[in-house]
Amino acid sequence: MNVLNFAAGNLGETVRFGADLPAAGGLAPLAELTRAMGAGEIAVALVHEANPAYTLPNASGFAAAFGKVGLKVSTSLHLDETAALCDLLLPEHHALERWDDLRPRAGVYSLMQPVMEPVFNTLPAGDVLLRTARAAGGALARFDAPTYEAHLRSRWQALATELGAGDFDTFWHEALRLGGAFRDPPASPAIALSVSGGQEARYTPPAFEGEGDFVFIAYPHSMLYDGRGANKPWLLENADPVTKITWHSWVEVGPGAARALDVRNGEILELTSPHGTVEAPVYVYPGLRDDVVAMPLGLGHTQYGEFARGRGVNPLDLLAAPTGEFVHYLSTRVRVRKTGGYRKLASVEGVPRQLGRGIAEAIPLAAAQQGLTVEQAYMEAGRGKHEVNTERELEAVHGWAEEQREATEYGDYRGEDPQWGMAIDLAKCTGCNACVTACYAENNIPTVGEAEVLRGREMTWLRIERYWEGGEEPGDPVSARFVPMLCQHCGNAPCEPVCPVYAAYHTADGLNGQVYNRCVGTRYCANNCPYKVRYFNWYKYNEKAWPEPLHLQLNPDVTVRARGVMEKCTFCVQRIRGAQNHARLEDRPIRDGEFTTACAQACPSDCIVFGNVRDPGSRVAQLQQNPRGYRVLEDLNVRPAITYLAKVLHPVEA
Repeated sequence: MNVLNFAAGNLGETVRFGADLPAAGGLAPLAELTRAMGAGEIAVALVHEANPAYTLPNASGFAAAFGKVGLKVSTSLHLDETAALCDLLLPEHHALERWDDLRPRAGVYSLMQPVMEPVFNTLPAGDVLLRTARAAGGALARFDAPTYEAHLRSRWQALATELGAGDFDTFWHEALRLGGAFRDPPASPAIALSVSGGQEARYTPPAFEGEGDFVFIAYPHSMLYDGRGANKPWLLENADPVTKITWHSWVEVGPGAARALDVRNGEILELTSPHGTVEAPVYVYPGLRDDVVAMPLGLGHTQYGEFARGRGVNPLDLLAAPTGEFVHYLSTRVRVRKTGGYRKLASVEGVPRQLGRGIAEAIPLAAAQQGLTVEQAYMEAGRGKHEVNTERELEAVHGWAEEQREATEYGDYRGEDPQWGMAIDLAKCTGCNACVTACYAENNIPTVGEAEVLRGREMTWLRIERYWEGGEEPGDPVSARFVPMLCQHCGNAPCEPVCPVYAAYHTADGLNGQVYNRCVGTRYCANNCPYKVRYFNWYKYNEKAWPEPLHLQLNPDVTVRARGVMEKCTFCVQRIRGAQNHARLEDRPIRDGEFTTACAQACPSDCIVFGNVRDPGSRVAQLQQNPRGYRVLEDLNVRPAITYLAKVLHPVEA
């Protein structure tokens, strides 16, 4: 990548290198520590914010060596694999309950401050160390700060002097407001391309240990990373963006490998390396090479908590002990054997391909630069959209909705109120699921567990649909398109007229509302919703989802729904009403961008934009006029309030 940036002239311009900070640690010293522990040379070990008994391969021998330490102390918040081996557990404050600071790179000094009182009788790890230092006396007595907060503040006084900040109180309060102190990093050194001996740089294939026809890759789980998030039900039930699997491990194989092994999704494969064996159900991944098998990290915990323990397998069992500074996630060949077992994948995938429905549209870069609409791009490419006569479709429904609205005032948007809508740019969506997790948190959505997911009863109001394009024949290129799918708040909503108790209704500002205490659970609305974005509470999920003290995380502005009630996206109506009340107190209209939905707020790529589409100057109204804009299943004439902007295909993709 650096060579490509050098050739493109980006180094020192769009890509700048700052000064490196000294490394705080690495795996090379850990190997020496493991040797010393195994030899009985370590009397006391303190484990802080680490779980090496899980995150290191079994081949490293860490767990056995750690057991030979005289006194083992952990400050972990969880009874994880390493904490379970310790003699003394001193759980520290959660990150939201304590003071701390970090320095991720040169010029950046981050400051953490507590946002809530401690829930349990815990102490910051810094306070534990300060008390131990005072009790030990001697040279350690110089750490005489009464608390870790006081110690941290004294460090920042020295930092203020170092940065020439002047008055400390002003510097401190500004750091609290901004979340730290930020200075320009040192200038990048001159970048030059150096090829040893003047020889042309050549690719050298890696050497893999072990036998077998497949190269094994262990990669960080998109939700759980290396396993640190494995005890969070939100993340376990948040589907992997590509495979759409939740709650358990899987083995990815390419289509050619699946044919050679004669396996289909869900059949159990056994993977064997020189260091261990694991078994997991297979997922046939169209984008994977046929000589590779891959597994996500993050599962296979033997401790750590109720939700993580005993769930899935740990692919690190197949890897060698780390040498140098890194775990070798791509270093091993494995033998793959079909066991004959089967496990249904806990997948939330619907239909893997669009089947001509125009859900995840895309247009070539050239068409986007010309300002062509999706329809025009299809025509220019010589193929009609949906393979039907669109003009005839529109003619058939023209005037019908208007006639219905003239006959009754029920469900009609009045016109003088704001009209809330959304624009979602598929060219920016990466499928990361940040919006899904934000929706869980904002709207008190319960997790239902693997068994209910297998029945198709997941409750997430917002889902990321993934559709495969290409790859239907061996050797064909394949790509994935992501579409955030939520209630479309249709102007002509098919869910509303079928509700016998008027639980589904239309608000004056264009929302498709839901009255929970009217709902009797007929589920007619879900049957009539073409987007399938209504969710039914089959059980009283909240008792298991939020046992004390987890009920403290609930949003007090949102009702916790009961068994037998239908629910769906509300466009964060609690935020809308809060902003309206605030604006009313100041006798003014709501300003564009004054508030937004939880999904739009959390989106790291600014894919989702929310606002008043009746305001022509609003950002959402302008985006809805973009030539790339289209509405999903628009031919049904339900008049959705969400406009999607088609993905832009760059030449290499087109």
